[in-house]
Amino acid sequence: MTSFGISARWWLTLVVLIITAALLSPFYWVLIGSFMTPAELFGLHPSLWPKHFAVENWSVALTRLWPHVLNSLLVSAAASIGTLLITAPAAYALVWRKPLGRQALFAFMLITQMLPAIVFVIPLFIVFTKINLVNTLPGLVLADMTFTVPFALIMLSAYMKELPYELVEAAMVDGASQLRAFLVVVLPVTLPGLITVGIFSFLIPWGDLIFALSLITESTLQPLTLELYKAMGQYGIDWAFLLPGSVLTAIPAVLFVIAASRFIVAGVTRGAIK
Repeated sequence: MTSFGISARWWLTLVVLIITAALLSPFYWVLIGSFMTPAELFGLHPSLWPKHFAVENWSVALTRLWPHVLNSLLVSAAASIGTLLITAPAAYALVWRKPLGRQALFAFMLITQMLPAIVFVIPLFIVFTKINLVNTLPGLVLADMTFTVPFALIMLSAYMKELPYELVEAAMVDGASQLRAFLVVVLPVTLPGLITVGIFSFLIPWGDLIFALSLITESTLQPLTLELYKAMGQYGIDWAFLLPGSVLTAIPAVLFVIAASRFIVAGVTRGAIK
C-alpha cells in the first residue's frame, strides 16, 4: 500500500472517531451529569467531570423508579408475548398459504408504521373508555400492540420467505398436520427471527410514553417512562432525578439486548428485515 493510501486511511479513521465522539457526547453528558449537582451542571464554568460525585442522585432516582419497574416489565413482556402469538402464525399463513387480500393487508400494516403514535391516541382512548380499559395495564398492552403487531408482522413475513418450505412438506408427507408442522418444524427453524422480533416488541413498549401518558393516570399503574416525565415540572426540570433516572431506565433494556445479541444478528442477517 502506498503512503498516500495509508495517509487516507488514517484521515478516514480520524474522521470516523470524531463523528463517533460527537454522536456519543449526549450519552456521556447524561451519564456524567447524573453524578453532578445542579450547580455544577449549569454553573458559569461547566466541567466535563464531577468535582464531587453526587451519589444521592442515584439513590433518590432508584427509590422513585423502583415501584414502577414491575409495571414496565409486565406491559413490555405481555406485549412481546402477545405480539409473537399473533404474528408468528399470521406471517406463516400470509407467506405460504397466500390468502386473498394479503397485499392489501401488508399495505395497511406499512401505513400504520408511517403514522405517529399520537394519531392513535384519541381513537384508542374513546374505545377503551367504552370498554373500561383506561387506567388498566391490559389496556396499555393492547395500545402498545397497535404498533408492535404491524411491525412484527412485516418483519416475520420477510423472514418466513427464507424458510425452506420443503421441510414442512416433508413433515406433512410423514403424516403431520399443518398445525403440527408449524409447531415442530417452522418455529424451531425460525427461532432467531422470532427472538429478534420479540426483543424489538419488548423494547417498543418499554420506551413508550405517548400511550402511557394518555391512558394511565393512576400512579400505581404508571410505567417508568411516565415517572421520568414527572421530572419536567411547571417551574423547571429536576435534572438530579431525570439524568440518573434515564440511565437506570435504559440499563435493563441494554442488558436485555446484549444478552440476546447473537439472536438479533442471526435474525437480521437471515432476512428478518430484508
